[in-house]
Amino acid sequence: MTDYDPSRPEARRFPRVIGDEEIAALPVLPFARGIGTNIFLSRERDDARFFRQGILYAEADHDPYTWVQQDFDETHYVLTGWIRVRAVDADDREVVLEAGPGEHIYCTAGFTYTLEPHGVPYTFFWTSGPSPSVGVWDAREYSGMLTALRNA
Repeated sequence: MTDYDPSRPEARRFPRVIGDEEIAALPVLPFARGIGTNIFLSRERDDARFFRQGILYAEADHDPYTWVQQDFDETHYVLTGWIRVRAVDADDREVVLEAGPGEHIYCTAGFTYTLEPHGVPYTFFWTSGPSPSVGVWDAREYSGMLTALRNA
């Protein structure tokens, strides 16, 4: 019998339950003042091929957070509070989307999105795909932390 090596490719690609305690223990990736996420399913930690998932936490008075979503789709399923997302397309047309607990916002590729503060704290479960083959490429330090957790 060979020893299990969690750092080898595909070593963590197996069915399992990921619970609240495990998610809460993960490092937080800050997006803006008052907004952070725990990525609990990723290429780095879990060998996830097609999507990644996390929980986003936002304070009532967080700074707005804007991102350009070029090559993946994303959903935001509201757990607590409510969220406001401004979506702007390449022709500067915009729409403001609001969702409360139990509702999803579907954020397709090709838009610029902004999470806007509105005086109420909120949390949402998000999933995005396809997952870039480079993992969390725009946050190298955080990506390294997720990779290190393979051995935890």
